Amino acid sequence: MMDKMQNAKTMEKKNVGNDKLRLLAVLKIMQRTDEDHPLTKNQIMNKVVEQGIEVSNIKTIAADLATLKDAGYDIVTNYSGSFMTDGQIFQNYELKILADNIANARYLPLEESEFIIERLREMATESGDEMIAATTIMDPKMKSKDITMKYKLDTLFRCIQKKKKVKFWYKKPGGERTVHYEVSPYALSLYEEEYYLTAAFAAGKSYSNTPFSFKVSRMERVEETDEPARKISEFGILSDGGGFADIQTYRRVMKNMWSGIQPREVVLRVEYLLADSKLVLSADRVKENGDGSFTVYMKSIVNTGLYQTLARYGDRVEIVKPEEVRKGYVEYLKRVLEVYEKEE
Repeated sequence: MMDKMQNAKTMEKKNVGNDKLRLLAVLKIMQRTDEDHPLTKNQIMNKVVEQGIEVSNIKTIAADLATLKDAGYDIVTNYSGSFMTDGQIFQNYELKILADNIANARYLPLEESEFIIERLREMATESGDEMIAATTIMDPKMKSKDITMKYKLDTLFRCIQKKKKVKFWYKKPGGERTVHYEVSPYALSLYEEEYYLTAAFAAGKSYSNTPFSFKVSRMERVEETDEPARKISEFGILSDGGGFADIQTYRRVMKNMWSGIQPREVVLRVEYLLADSKLVLSADRVKENGDGSFTVYMKSIVNTGLYQTLARYGDRVEIVKPEEVRKGYVEYLKRVLEVYEKEE
C-alpha cells in the first residue's frame, strides 16, 4: 500500500512538472506566431512533442491556450489556427534594427555577431525570423579578430559602474609597443563603430588634469582594481559643476576622439546641404544667412581632431573665426597637400 502511495505521489509530481514545461513550451511557440503565421492545435502539439515534452491529446493544448489567455496573453483563434498579437518583447522591425547594428559593429568578432543575431531571430515571429535572415548583411572582413572584446567591455563597464580604477596594457599606434596604464574610467563611447574609454591618470602625474580617450581594441589584459577612481567632479569639462557626469557635452566638444580640456567657441560658415550633418546638429547655435548657408557657433577642443572633422566636409565648411584656428586649419591642409606634392 505504501509503495502505491509513493508511486502515486511521484507520478503527481512528474505530471505537475510536465504541465509547467508544456505550458512554457506552448508560450514560447505562440510568441513566434503572428497573423500571417498561425498554428493549429495539432501543429502546436507536434512542436511541443518535438521538444521531448509529453502531450496526452489535443484537448491539453486547447486548455494550455485558454490558460495563457486567462493570464492576459492576447491569443486570437480563427479558422486558420491560433496566433498571438502581443507576444513579442520587441517588434520585428526593432529586432531588425538591432541585428543590423550587430552585423555592422566592427568591434565584435564574426562568431560573436552571428551568435547574437541568432538569439535576436529567436525572439522574432516566424516571418520576422525569415526577414532578418534574408536581409541582414555582414562583411567578415570588417569584423574584429579580437575574441576577448566582450570580456574587456564587461570589465570596463563594471569598473565605471563601481567607480573603481582599471589597469591594462595599451598598444601604441603601429602595434609594436605596449604601455601599462592604470586609470580612472568615466565612460565608454561608441564612435565610428569603435568603443573608446574616457579616463584620467592619477592626480599629480603628467597630464593628470586632462581626460584621455583610449581605443578599447588596443587594450590587452584589462583588469579591475580595488582602488577607487578619481571623482569626476575634479574635471570641469566632464561634469556639470555639481559633481555629476556630463559626458555627452564633453563628446560634443571633443572632435574625432582627440582629448583636451580647453574648448573654445569656433564660428563656421556651413553650406545648406549640411543642414542635417552632425556638425550642425551638435552646434550650440545656428543662424541662417539667406544665401544658402548657415553660420554655426560651436564649442570645440582645438587640435588635429577638429581639423580632421572639418576636412571631411571639404569646401562646404569654412572657419570664420577665431583667426588663429583658421590659420591652424590652413597649416593642417598644407601638410596634407605636401604628401601629394612630393616628387617621386
